[in-house]
Amino acid sequence: MESLISGENKKEYSKSGSLIIRFAIIFAVFTMVTIVLSGTAAYFVQTRMHKKQVEKAVSKIAEYLSFILSDEALDFENHQKYLIDHADEIAIPYDYDHNYIPARDTYEEMFAHEFPGKVYGRDVSFEEMSDELKRARAVYVQEYCLKMFEEARDIFDVAYTYYMVPSEGNRHCFYVIDAIREERKEGERSLIKLALDVDENLDKVPVLWNVWNAKKPLHEFEIYNNEYGYVYGYYYPLMIGGRPIGLIAVDYEIDDSNEEILRNTFSLCGALALVLVISVVVLLLIIDRKHLRRLVRLAGSVKNFTNTKNPEIAQVIEAEIKGRDEVSDLARHTAAMISELDKYMKNLVNTTKELSETRQQAKGLAALANRDSLTGVRNRIAYDDEIKRLQREAVHGSDKFGIAFVDLDNLTAINDEFGYDKGNVAIKQLCMLVCNTFKHSPVFRVGCDEFAVILRNGDLKMIDELTRTFCFEIERRRLDDALEPFEKISAAMGIALFDPERDFTVEDVCMRAEEEMLSKKQGQIVAGE
Repeated sequence: MESLISGENKKEYSKSGSLIIRFAIIFAVFTMVTIVLSGTAAYFVQTRMHKKQVEKAVSKIAEYLSFILSDEALDFENHQKYLIDHADEIAIPYDYDHNYIPARDTYEEMFAHEFPGKVYGRDVSFEEMSDELKRARAVYVQEYCLKMFEEARDIFDVAYTYYMVPSEGNRHCFYVIDAIREERKEGERSLIKLALDVDENLDKVPVLWNVWNAKKPLHEFEIYNNEYGYVYGYYYPLMIGGRPIGLIAVDYEIDDSNEEILRNTFSLCGALALVLVISVVVLLLIIDRKHLRRLVRLAGSVKNFTNTKNPEIAQVIEAEIKGRDEVSDLARHTAAMISELDKYMKNLVNTTKELSETRQQAKGLAALANRDSLTGVRNRIAYDDEIKRLQREAVHGSDKFGIAFVDLDNLTAINDEFGYDKGNVAIKQLCMLVCNTFKHSPVFRVGCDEFAVILRNGDLKMIDELTRTFCFEIERRRLDDALEPFEKISAAMGIALFDPERDFTVEDVCMRAEEEMLSKKQGQIVAGE
């Protein structure tokens, strides 16, 4: 018995290593694909979530700044009009440090001197003030607003916060509160340049003009990359008196965020890769120890039996059986099979094989003889046999049947314009439609572009409904712009039901169905002309 597991059988044991390598390659590919797909999905999910968080955050910042500018005491609408018209007359130091108190005190002293005992906005309007007082107020309001915008930028950690007034015609904007200070010289003084007029046409910043024209915030970002970085731009209309007077803009720099998302994604992929590698290694070791080595030994025993035809190999296989898993079951069945094969192998196997091959060949030839090679339905030969069988049944009083002929339109035109392969597509499309319509009746291809249906049972009872269904589907496909021209098939159908009072043979029914089909086809040609 020991000699039976030596030689060739022992050589098979080394094959478990090659199987492990193959499994390892498969698992490695699986691991790589999993990591790439998981990392890609994680990156896009994080990016999408981050974008929503950014939109929510910057909208809150814009709402906060809008609340500040909407303060009635600030009278910001008059301020922005005055600032745009008198920007060169308003002097704010370039190194302004957010201390607007001196400017406020100066304005309040001048106002008290010019309008003693009165209150701005209640007793005195902006137009009633002197030019000098207007300038003083403009300096105070501008310094206050600049402080609030720049502090909001720093507190909320965004790239820029600014306020602009779009012009009519979608051409340019006045930057009333600018995100970036630009310097202008006035003698020895260094001042902030105010109310910059910047070309912001529709092609350059479409979201800006969409928000301005919509007069409400939109869930859109202006995404652009300029000399200040790659940023999301969010716009919020400042509404005073129920109408927009300008746009508050908040820019969020996304380079750092994308880098952080990318780092997180790589970290996730690394952790996933480590887990998968450890899991795959452990799984391969288990598969090799519990299954592959046993399968290789079983394969060696089967090969040994194939070469030697020694029935004692069945006992060797049974001795290797451990447990009741699938490999053990396979080994038991293999041992039993070897024992049985030893009894009948010489004669029964050959005889059974020859008989099986003969039957398969006969079935194959019969199927080929009665099947249409293009569509897979039964062919003209099968149709003729079916007509003969119907005739025999009709003679014996079985008269519940009908015949339908369906003819494809414009096959020649399809072949000429698109090629014969597309004509074959049209034929197969019509065949599929006929089969799907008359599901309970045999379908035959009786010509190049003609099909016949032997209507029986439920299809015969529901012939009117099925005919409407067929015509509806033909019309639906004609109107379906998603289909290719050669897929928009058109067909004529003629139907005749066996009538014992007028039909003497099945051929009479066929002739009536064919005449109706030809009549409909001629009518379609005339209508098309």
